[in-house]
Amino acid sequence: MLLSLLLATCAQLTLPHAPIAATGPEVQLERFASQDDHKAEYEAKKKAAGKDVEKLWELYLWCDAFGMEKEGRTTLRAILKEDPDHRGANEGLGYLEYDGKWFKTQKKLDEYKADEAKRRAEEEGLVEYKGEWVKAEDVPFLEKGLTRDADGNWISKEELEKTAAGWVKQDLEWISPEEKANIDKGLWKCGNDWLSLEEANKFHAKLGKWWVIPSDYFTVYSTCDREVALKALDHMERAQKDVARILGAAPKNPVPVLILRDAKQYGQFAAGDEFRPASDALGLSSVHYAYLADIWIDPETLDHHAAGVGYWDASTDAGNSWGVHSCRHAAAISLIEGADPSTKTEENLKKKKGNYPSFVEDYYKEKSLPAWFRNGASSYADRYFIDQFVGAGGNPNWAKDWSVQNLVGRGGLRPLKDIFTGEVSFQNADDSAKLLNERGLVMAFVLDGKCAPVTTALGAVKAALRDGKDAKKAIKDLEVEIQKHEKELRAFAGI
Repeated sequence: MLLSLLLATCAQLTLPHAPIAATGPEVQLERFASQDDHKAEYEAKKKAAGKDVEKLWELYLWCDAFGMEKEGRTTLRAILKEDPDHRGANEGLGYLEYDGKWFKTQKKLDEYKADEAKRRAEEEGLVEYKGEWVKAEDVPFLEKGLTRDADGNWISKEELEKTAAGWVKQDLEWISPEEKANIDKGLWKCGNDWLSLEEANKFHAKLGKWWVIPSDYFTVYSTCDREVALKALDHMERAQKDVARILGAAPKNPVPVLILRDAKQYGQFAAGDEFRPASDALGLSSVHYAYLADIWIDPETLDHHAAGVGYWDASTDAGNSWGVHSCRHAAAISLIEGADPSTKTEENLKKKKGNYPSFVEDYYKEKSLPAWFRNGASSYADRYFIDQFVGAGGNPNWAKDWSVQNLVGRGGLRPLKDIFTGEVSFQNADDSAKLLNERGLVMAFVLDGKCAPVTTALGAVKAALRDGKDAKKAIKDLEVEIQKHEKELRAFAGI
């Protein structure tokens, strides 16, 4: 009955249009009017508003007052055509604001966030690992389940637990809470004894008694005084950055490098003696001041170290100068071995319990990277690196200039084909040393020559190594591109 009376009363009323923001009984009564009348009025108002954002906004408020949801949304979209950043229109349509932009759905916003995170990460040199952005060089350690301790060192869960229990590490040896006071006294554990640094240097000066110093990328075995060994490690870590530009990544595990205290020890370790076998099957230690210990095998475990070997004679100025190049070259050899291991041959070594006459032949046959590439990478790190630590006014390309002058003085650059196919041999040591230099120059052009086709070809080699694929085809393609651009290579070298 009440509803009938109300409807009858409404029929007799003539109501003016309510103000846009008005509320109260007048607006409520207006809602009972004909929807067709409102739609016609809406069209008229929309036409009158045209592209005027303020008038369109007033029209939206009018639609909202009369519950015309569809027309209201149409009006909001018309506003955004003229003013995409209009806050009221965006909020009215339920859009989401982020980073100064508006997104129609949460999905679109999430996609934008993901794209932005990727872009910013790539700008900072990060890569995605298990849903997080991390430094590319951190991935090998994360894959092993390692984490950084308070000092930024990578450690395992076991190490974290030992550290929490009060144990400490001195190089690679764990020291119990009861003994760690000796470390605070500046002593070093050598066998069962605690020695001063001077005494420890004497203890470790002999072959087989060397220091074993760990870092993120290397395990350094050295008979040098510790101060010299740490100086060598510093230069080796600089070389690691150079080799990473060639290989595209660091090995998953720290690689071993042996730095001996003088040329005499270097020769003894290479040739072997009555106490230990030779470590240089190809005799290449006589060609250069660093070589690959291709048969450095632990007699107890039969583990194969595959390490670069160099020396740093700190007793003379010349020895200190050449030590830098030797340790850089040795470090690069080890890094390349880590990236291109002869895994099957090393596994067979253990299966055959060391009785493996064709070990060296099979070891090199398994390699994915050819000799010129391996030599070139090592020689680049040794003789063609860009010195980022040169003093103010110095020449960061001094190593390249020095090496190219050496080539010019020895007859210049031989044909590229011969550089790719030539053999480094102790039987022709002088020419082999030059060939190592030439291969370093070729690698310098590949890295720093800014020749786009060559750079692209190197990228394919890196991708193959990163994905664990055979890089032989990619290397062949790289050789082709280098030969196509021999003119640019010579211009790069200035010869």
